[in-house]
Amino acid sequence: MSRFDGRPLRIRWKDGVWQVAIFAISDLHLSFNKPTGLFDVDHEKDVYKPMDVFGWERHYEKIRDAWLETVGEEDTVLIPGDISWGMKLEEARHDFEWISQLPGRKVMSPGNHCYYAQSKKKVRQALPEGMEWIDADYTVVEGVAVAGTRGWILPGDRYWDEERDRKIYERQVGRLRLALEAAARNCPDLPRVAMLHFPPVTRKITASGFLEVMKEFDVQTCVYGHLHGEAHKESVEGEFEGIYLQLVSCDYLNFRPVPLHLEAASAR
Repeated sequence: MSRFDGRPLRIRWKDGVWQVAIFAISDLHLSFNKPTGLFDVDHEKDVYKPMDVFGWERHYEKIRDAWLETVGEEDTVLIPGDISWGMKLEEARHDFEWISQLPGRKVMSPGNHCYYAQSKKKVRQALPEGMEWIDADYTVVEGVAVAGTRGWILPGDRYWDEERDRKIYERQVGRLRLALEAAARNCPDLPRVAMLHFPPVTRKITASGFLEVMKEFDVQTCVYGHLHGEAHKESVEGEFEGIYLQLVSCDYLNFRPVPLHLEAASAR
């Protein structure tokens, strides 16, 4: 197995299968208006943007219970975007603190609703211990190089506006390249995983700059979110042009962190 700073890719036996001790779940969409404990939330007073209207009734309780059942203290959870509804970092901080009480190391990257994430440096300074923020860069998790950026909607999407979206799209493709270049340069022997918020392809759009960059840098797995409800039908999952794609939107996962798919786990 590959090693980094003496740490092997850790695999454990659970529920009758070998699992890499890395999980993923996105789109937590939390909105606590003050510091709250895991079991001390007053739904009427402490949540300023409840997701009940979308059918996610008290969804933070579902996330909490499933997380506690699934993730251990030594595990890692990747969270690719739309973590908090907070418009400002001071608001998002309450959600970060709530997440920090859950087991495991947390690696997060931005989504389209992460309005508070105007400064990577300031976000990192605001995070509790055991939480990391990656954006156009990478970190090493359990012997795996994890690179992340937000992504964007794809050319050909029904909401695509050439004048509005082209520049953002190209910039995000470039930011993914920066992250993977750094990972490949500094950790050439480690398997690579990409965290995107937006899907790199859909059932109707089967090519993108994101996909090409991931193929160029031999990305093994890409986790992504953003798609909810009926939009789940647009997702591409499983092996696609040499990359394993995993949709990890929390409603798609029934609010339960899912083990990251890596060849090392299936080949054990």
